[in-house]
Amino acid sequence: MDANQPPTDDAQEAELRVLRDQIDAVDRRIHQLLNERARLAQQVADVKERYRRGDEVPAFYRPEREAQVLRAVMARNEGPLADATVARLFREIMSVCLALEEPLKVVFLGPEGTFTQQAAQKHFGQAAECHALAGLEQVFTAVQQGEAHYAVVPIESEDAGLIRHTLDLFRRFDLYICGEVELSPEAAASRLNRCPRYLVIGRDAIGPSGEDKTSLLLICQDEAGALHELLAPFHRRQISLTRLETRSSGEHDWKTLFYVDFEGHFGEARVVELLDELSGLQVEVKHLGSYPKAVL
Repeated sequence: MDANQPPTDDAQEAELRVLRDQIDAVDRRIHQLLNERARLAQQVADVKERYRRGDEVPAFYRPEREAQVLRAVMARNEGPLADATVARLFREIMSVCLALEEPLKVVFLGPEGTFTQQAAQKHFGQAAECHALAGLEQVFTAVQQGEAHYAVVPIESEDAGLIRHTLDLFRRFDLYICGEVELSPEAAASRLNRCPRYLVIGRDAIGPSGEDKTSLLLICQDEAGALHELLAPFHRRQISLTRLETRSSGEHDWKTLFYVDFEGHFGEARVVELLDELSGLQVEVKHLGSYPKAVL
């Protein structure tokens, strides 16, 4: 064929057929590996069941482990797919594999179709059983009573009243923050100029993932200089605060609540020292949880 002559449709189809055959072969390998991963997940569940003690419920979902896996996926990614795209694919793989071990029951503040539901599905994947509840107190109660494994609640949004309600419930319920979810402004609403933030709550504290945050609720008398006294122990240890929310307790006790996020995990020596020093002050300290920083 003349080199200057444009390729024929037959020539193009022949080249495409070769590429499609290669894609089919790759798809078969991917399929085989997905099933192999799923079988390994089932074996993990079998081992946990075999070594369970009495009525102890095995921890099938490990938030810190999932965060480590997703970070590793992004670190080793060589493209052309974007890091976040690959991580989202792996989150869905982990979600369906986890459902083979034990389907996760997750509740969120309804109604359905809200940003909170988006946050729940983003964090747990499509294989989790997500259910909307009518009120925040119902959401907290469902987790504390074991009707759901986890819940997703708003902590940072346009509705400041909703944030205050969340803080009030953290004070009343004995639950732990297990993770955080951030929605991009584009995913939530174009008028927002910051990422709406949500928290994942569960019944158990979790181990370190290597890149963690800790949240505290500090309650003290409403006195001049109280905030300075509370922040000094953080400053001395060069612990970075990522969030500080202040509000009245809402009761007739003249107390102030400080919601604090900072970098680090409850198991780290400097955090243990920090909590010891805070406890030595005239302040009530409630550890809300140490959890992985949002990966996606």
